[in-house]
Amino acid sequence: MEAEINFILEEASIALGQPVTRADVKSIWVGLRPLVRPPAADATQHTRQVSREHTIVKSAQGLVTVTGGKWTTYRAMAEDVIQRCQEWGSLEPRNVVQPNPTAGADATGTSHHRLAGTPAQTHGGEAASLTAAPGAHLYGSDNTQIQTLPGHDRWLTPGLSEAMVRFAARSEFALTVEDVLARRSRLLFLDAKTAQQVAPRVADILSEETGNNPALPEFLGLSEAYQGAWARA
Repeated sequence: MEAEINFILEEASIALGQPVTRADVKSIWVGLRPLVRPPAADATQHTRQVSREHTIVKSAQGLVTVTGGKWTTYRAMAEDVIQRCQEWGSLEPRNVVQPNPTAGADATGTSHHRLAGTPAQTHGGEAASLTAAPGAHLYGSDNTQIQTLPGHDRWLTPGLSEAMVRFAARSEFALTVEDVLARRSRLLFLDAKTAQQVAPRVADILSEETGNNPALPEFLGLSEAYQGAWARA
C-alpha cells in the first residue's frame, strides 16, 4: 500500500543518512508470515505479540504436523519433530553417537552434519560474510565443481555466471528460470529489472541442461510485478 511504501522509504532514509526515493528501488515484494493461532483466550493479541516459534501437534488419527517457525530454524524444527515422534512411539528411538559430547543432546544426530559446500576442515582465514555481494564464495567447497563447468568465466551479471546456472540444474534440482533467479540466486529480490534481462539466457541454459520447459514467459510476468508500476515509470 502507498502508506507502507512511504513508511519504508522514510525509515530507510533515516537509517542510511541520506534521502531514499522510489527511483532507488530495484525490487519490491510483500509476503505474509504464517503464525500459530493462540488459544481462544488470547485471540485478541496483536500479531506482533504472537510467538514465532514452531508448534508440533498430533491428531487423533496419528498425523503429525509442524507449523509456524521460520526458514532459519528449519533444522531445529526437523530435529524436534523426530524427537517428538520417538517420544510418541511413532518412530523407534535411535542410539546416536555424538561426535562432540559437549554440544548437547540431539536425538537425530544432524547437528554435526555438514551442510552442502562446507569444507571438511578449516584451512585458516576468515569465512566469507553472508552480507557480501553474491558470488562464487557463497558456494564454499562446491565452487571447485562450478569452476569445471562450461561458462564459469562468462558472467550473466555480477555474482551470477553461466556455470552457476548449470550447477543449479545439475546439483540443486532447478528446473525453471524462477527456480534459478528467485530461489538458487537472489537476483529477483535484489534487482528485478536485471533478472528480467538475463532470464532468456538462463532459460536457454536450463533447456540445454534439463530438456524441460524453463517457463520463461511466466518468469517475465513475475519480474514485472517485482518492479511495480511506479518503479517502471
